[in-house]
Amino acid sequence: MTASIANNSPLSVLLIGATGGIGVQILHQLSEHASKPIIHALVRDPSKIAPEDKKLYETIVKGNARDANDIQRAIDKSQVNVIVIAVGNGDNLSKNGNDIRFANAKAVSAVLTQPQYQSIRLVVVSSNGAGPTKIKVGMGIGKAIAYHLRYVLRDHTNQEEALQPVKNRAVILRPTALTDKPSKGAKPFYFGDKEKPPTINISRADVAAVVAEEIYSTSGKTINLTNAK
Repeated sequence: MTASIANNSPLSVLLIGATGGIGVQILHQLSEHASKPIIHALVRDPSKIAPEDKKLYETIVKGNARDANDIQRAIDKSQVNVIVIAVGNGDNLSKNGNDIRFANAKAVSAVLTQPQYQSIRLVVVSSNGAGPTKIKVGMGIGKAIAYHLRYVLRDHTNQEEALQPVKNRAVILRPTALTDKPSKGAKPFYFGDKEKPPTINISRADVAAVVAEEIYSTSGKTINLTNAK
């Protein structure tokens, strides 16, 4: 069973990938959102969550993001309306180190296709260069970057494909390269799958702010985004 959102009650949000750089930013953006969603986390090692951040969670469930049983247990415990997926493997670019996104997506999809979870929606942080998109930078640099990131991008592409059974309930974000450098205050620039973005990176905080808005939006869409020029 999932939580009701009747009577304007706050959304219940489960964050998977809470200890990564983008996950921490998503937590902060959700906690500062005017609607005050109730935030939960599924993490393998709760000790990696900073003490000040632990206070922002209603519940922290210890479990493996690859395991459908752990995901289902976290959903049931937190009675979620929306799952935010921000899993990754840090700076690891190796072939063996990049299957977590795909494994998690398979597990999430297996759970959400069960009848009792049909109302749960998703917001997923993927990447520019995944799916039908290409990293477009002049002078062939885009191809070089894509080759350097080939295992990460393949994992993101596999992630998106694994979520096809619940695609109509998902918002997939494909940001350009993530950075901790603050933006200039302009809203993120959205661009088409075949368009060349005006910049090559976007701050994690800006992506997290989009996530915080998209938990309330219509699902069944993808958004390519980058910093405005």
